[in-house]
Amino acid sequence: MSPIFPCKGCGTFIERSSQHYRRVKGQVLCSTCSDAQRRELALQQRSALARLWSRLKTLVR
Repeated sequence: MSPIFPCKGCGTFIERSSQHYRRVKGQVLCSTCSDAQRRELALQQRSALARLWSRLKTLVR
């Protein structure tokens, strides 16, 4: 049986392996918080690319 850890994002107790806990240095996230974090990161990267693309378009004109 895997140990139970609190999610860093919402505090929900989740079951994860000790190896996973050590790999993420204690920053364990539940699947809901993990998905939200990935979605936020993707939006940030997309907006950065959009800014770069608009700058390139103005330089080419």
